[in-house]
Amino acid sequence: MQTPDSLATQSQPVDLLDTSFWSEFGLSIGKVALIVGLAVVLLALVRRGKARWVRSVQDLPTLDKKRQRVLTVADLTGSITKYVVWTMTVILVIGELGINIAPLLAGAGIAGLAIGFGAQTMVKDIISGFFLLFDDTIGVGDLISFGSDTGTVEFVGLRMLKVRKFDGELMMVPAGELRTFGNHSIGFSRVIVNVGLSYDQDINRSLEALNSVAQQWAQMEEIADVLVDDESQVQGIVDLAESGPTARVLAEVQPGEQFHAERLLRLLINQKFDQLGIEMQVPRSTVYFRQRGGDQPPNPEPKNA
Repeated sequence: MQTPDSLATQSQPVDLLDTSFWSEFGLSIGKVALIVGLAVVLLALVRRGKARWVRSVQDLPTLDKKRQRVLTVADLTGSITKYVVWTMTVILVIGELGINIAPLLAGAGIAGLAIGFGAQTMVKDIISGFFLLFDDTIGVGDLISFGSDTGTVEFVGLRMLKVRKFDGELMMVPAGELRTFGNHSIGFSRVIVNVGLSYDQDINRSLEALNSVAQQWAQMEEIADVLVDDESQVQGIVDLAESGPTARVLAEVQPGEQFHAERLLRLLINQKFDQLGIEMQVPRSTVYFRQRGGDQPPNPEPKNA
């Protein structure tokens, strides 16, 4: 408890010509500079260690689990370290300047309680982000679908994720909004190529050509390296549309490789069908002509257009 004498001493004016005052002031400034300098050095060391850690996995495939985990944890560690170090730095500097931080801490506790009630969405985002990281359900480099959007995860934090869409748009997604999402980077991806055939062609001949192309495609070196199964599968006719039947080719490849594999398969199918003269599906319609009076001609002949 402060005595009247101490209060009187504190209320006395400062003598700017007193050398002891400037000595204490210079010492306090030096300590503050030292605290800030140590904080800057500590953050620089963390950034350097983070960069070295990330470089150690840069040569791994994009969807390698070790690489994804390192990138995710490195970003999270950098963010948490920055917040913790600067918070402690501010507290130490305030204490060094002679400001009583006990009332500030008490006030911060009360303010934090009030903010907690008013910022329930932020709290939900942080908790959701923690469990996303704890369950290891998503990582940097994953291709995810949420709502009507699809993109590649570039950053995973406790509160939000940064997802890059195919057109380059960077979306900021609060972790609490990812209640339901799809991850295309776990296990395998499926190549699905639908091929429209023509009713005017021999369906069996078309399917044989399609199976030949699928086998040729599966034996290519760039495809064989990413196939999960050793061969592709021609499912046969999966739909009978107005313009023609539809056949389907399926194969399982490593996550992220399905797009290039599908493009290459479609190219080979088009080249093979052109080589064999097999007509592919084109839109067709049947037109009937009637006389003006509404009477139908004796033998109307449909014309294909």
